[in-house]
Parts: sequence; structure tokens; C-alpha cells
Amino acid sequence: MITSTIFWTFVILNFINVLVNTTRSLMTVKGGKWSAAISNSICYGYYAIIIYITATYDIPLIYKCIAVAIVNFVGVLAIKFGEEKLQKPSLWIYNVINLDNQTSDCFANELTINNIPFINTHIKKDFNNMQIFSENEKESKIIVELLDNFKVKYYATEAKEKNSKLT
Repeated sequence: MITSTIFWTFVILNFINVLVNTTRSLMTVKGGKWSAAISNSICYGYYAIIIYITATYDIPLIYKCIAVAIVNFVGVLAIKFGEEKLQKPSLWIYNVINLDNQTSDCFANELTINNIPFINTHIKKDFNNMQIFSENEKESKIIVELLDNFKVKYYATEAKEKNSKLT
């Protein structure tokens, strides 16, 4: 059965389905309304073929289940790997609020040691606000670890591209 042409046709068509579906998911979440609409229409149009071949190809159910599971694992992994490679680095800004002077100085020293850029602003008497900038995952891990060690309140935002459109 596994050496038959019909089985490998089933596998290949399902692999294409996984690639189309995963791309559709990414486009729906990260793309605009047009790319989401087009990718959904292609995906669900193609899915009609998958339903037909699943129902009509004379392949034992267990083989179909195993093949679909394997192609889903490999296909999603391939798309996510490609997405990571194509993803532009982004700038994350960590905003630390209400730091007292002593904590602010210690924190600034740690950031300087780790070559992480920051801006420390004195607000009033004994309060500071600090903005910390991270361009990669390694810096973000260091920053979050420091934030947890100092037990300070903060929030993080991702800086968007200039002139990016809201969708």
C-alpha cells in the first residue's frame, strides 16, 4: 500500500494542503484584509479537493491518519522555519516605571555591563522612568531576567515600522 502511486498522491496533496493552511493562518493573523481574504479563499477551495480524495481514495484509514499527522508535523515546521528566517528583527522597548534612585543606578549599571541601550529619566524626588531597548531575543532575555531580579513594574512594546498601515 505504501508503495502505491495513489498513496503518495494522497500524501503530496495533503502536504500541499498543510502548506496552504499554515500560510493562510499566518496571512489571516499578520496580513491585511486582502491577503487574508485571498489566502482563505484559496485554502478552502483547495480543501474541497482534500475532502474528496480523503473520502474516495481506497487507502486504509490508519494509513490516512498517519500520513496526515506526519505531513502536518513536517509542513507546519517548514512554514514556521521559513517564517523565522524571513522575519525582520524588531525593536522592543521596555518601560520601567517608578524606580527609586538606588534601584535605578544599580539597574543602569547592569544594563551598561551587558551593552544594552537605555534612557533613564528622573521624574521627581526619588522616582525615575527607564526605557530599555532590545533588538534581539538574547537582549530581551537579559532584560527580563534583570527586571525579575529587581522586582520592578514594567511593560514592553514592539516598535512598529514607520508608516506601517493599521489593519
